[in-house]
Amino acid sequence: MKTIFVVATLVAFAAASAIPETPRGLNEDLQDFLALVPVDKFVALALDYYQNDKEVQHAFEYLQGEEFSTIWDQLFALKEIKELLKYLHDAGLDVYNWLNVVADVFGLNHVKPVRAVRSIKTGGLSGFLDEALALLPKEEIKALFEDKLKTSPEFKALYEKLRHADFQKLVDFYNNSKEVQSLFAKLREHGIDVDKFVELVAGFFGWGQ
Repeated sequence: MKTIFVVATLVAFAAASAIPETPRGLNEDLQDFLALVPVDKFVALALDYYQNDKEVQHAFEYLQGEEFSTIWDQLFALKEIKELLKYLHDAGLDVYNWLNVVADVFGLNHVKPVRAVRSIKTGGLSGFLDEALALLPKEEIKALFEDKLKTSPEFKALYEKLRHADFQKLVDFYNNSKEVQSLFAKLREHGIDVDKFVELVAGFFGWGQ
């Protein structure tokens, strides 16, 4: 029964990720990126790991627990996150629907708008992430990203919005949330280099410089 639930969830998330056709704008920009992502392969990979990998099953259970629920609520209570979501929503992206599909999967609180079988898997979380990243056409995504910065004012505005985010607020959130630090510690235990990931993201957007 749990496997059927996970399958239905993955299908629902894949469907929710499809951006409807709209006039020229940020929606169309992101749809161009999504067109490069092999969603069906991601769904099959995730289901395979969920059925056969104990570590991924434990991770799924953690994401349904109280600690992660607290992190989720803390994150989306941040003023900066609320403003970013409002910006994306106002730009025509159905970000609240996407987030609430995830919330329904793990039994989390909904994020509300601001009103104005193959062989047994043994790779664990690190293995799943490595295989998932290997599915992405990195060079094509990079080329499309650079093209969008040159040709789409809406996409460039989004990039600039992220570049000028208040990085110190996120640092304070990390330093003051024992739940976030606990989550990072668990990820490190499973061989996931979260510190390197944070460093790469911060460097990409020039945060903290």
